[in-house]
Amino acid sequence: MDLLVQTIINGLILGSGYALVAVGLTIIFGTLHIVNFAHGAFFALGAYAVLQLENAGIPYLLCIPLAVIVVAIIGFVLELTIVQRALYDRGEHGSIIITFALSQAIVAAIVLVIGPDPLPVKSPFGQTAISVFGFFISAQRLFIAGTSIAVLMGFSLWLRYSIKGQQILAISQNPKGALYSGINVPRLRALSFLLGVSAAGLAGGLIAPLISAFPTMGDANVIVAFTVVILGGLGSIGGALLGALVIGLANSMFETYVSVSWTPALGWILVIFVLLFWPQGLLGRPELNRH
Repeated sequence: MDLLVQTIINGLILGSGYALVAVGLTIIFGTLHIVNFAHGAFFALGAYAVLQLENAGIPYLLCIPLAVIVVAIIGFVLELTIVQRALYDRGEHGSIIITFALSQAIVAAIVLVIGPDPLPVKSPFGQTAISVFGFFISAQRLFIAGTSIAVLMGFSLWLRYSIKGQQILAISQNPKGALYSGINVPRLRALSFLLGVSAAGLAGGLIAPLISAFPTMGDANVIVAFTVVILGGLGSIGGALLGALVIGLANSMFETYVSVSWTPALGWILVIFVLLFWPQGLLGRPELNRH
């Protein structure tokens, strides 16, 4: 019984980390209808920003928000020069090719500037484990879980109750109608892209102490993020959280009671099963006519 409870706790903590990686993807797709294969590269940029700031003598907890700002600035430049010009209103197929190429360019730039070798990122939590009612939780993972939940709740409340959030939701449903009603669509599209890549950078900075920083570190995480957003429903923040918790729990249970080697396939099996019965994902909505 103790093993089962520990496994469930591990799965929930793991799932909350997945949610933070996935929320950026779902914001970008939900608003811009861009399949962002560069998401993993922004994840890596967040980790390397934390690493470089730490090397400059800045404490880890202060490095996290500063790294998010760095990633947002890079995202702003790329949105202005590439995404805005090449991707908006071009459909998902064109975005796959361009964002994949952008991802490879970012990874190559990291290798050129910093190098290909994995580099450790220090955290004040280190390898500390916290005992809660006899069950052990990694302090770093607990910090990731708390931050993820806070960010997801903040995004959800902002989208639901703020004017800008309501306008972004309007754009996601009908960009032309939003434009005709007086909403500044280009500015809010840029804001949505910055929020999405900033979430990826935040996730990279939080997870880096667990896996070190290396140029392709975002590849595995973005694959998991895609399974999460497809499972939960493309464009749904609540779906991203639910999908992440389902994947996290399933992976934790599978690793403990079945086999670690088969775990990577489990997420895609769940995606296939869910899409057979819920084509829009667990919490996704049928796509409206956007024109």
